[in-house]
Parts: sequence; structure tokens; C-alpha cells
Amino acid sequence: MAYYRIQLSDGTSHTLQAVRMRIDARSLYLEERTAGDWHEVFSNPISQIERIQRRFTENDGTWTWLQERLPAPVGGLRTW
Repeated sequence: MAYYRIQLSDGTSHTLQAVRMRIDARSLYLEERTAGDWHEVFSNPISQIERIQRRFTENDGTWTWLQERLPAPVGGLRTW
């Protein structure tokens, strides 16, 4: 599972572990899979999210936080 750091526009920060990140038209969701079903670990309106980072472990064991882009919305319009 990946570690995500979500920084909100009010200055708070949440570090969570999740298998996948997805969005819809209004919200961001971090989810994990348990017994074949997806379960929400965290959700928040997109308008309140300042930055999303994902943690990567380097070869020497140190951590690096890299900025993540928001995924395309589920059920979004395709322009092709």
C-alpha cells in the first residue's frame, strides 16, 4: 500500500495508507481493498485540497515525498 500526504487549504495535513486514489466531480477518495470490496479510508472535497504527495522509499531506506496529480474523474467526459 502507498502512503499519501494530503494537505488541506486550512493548513491541516493527513498522512494515510491506501491502495488507490480516485476522484469524482466533487471529492477525492483514498481507498483500500478488503475481502474483495473497496472501502474508503479518507474523503474530502477537492476544493479544500491544497496538495497531494505520495511517499517513495529510496534504496538507502530514506523517504521522499513527491507531488501527485489528481487522477481523471471516474465517469468523466472523454474528448476523443
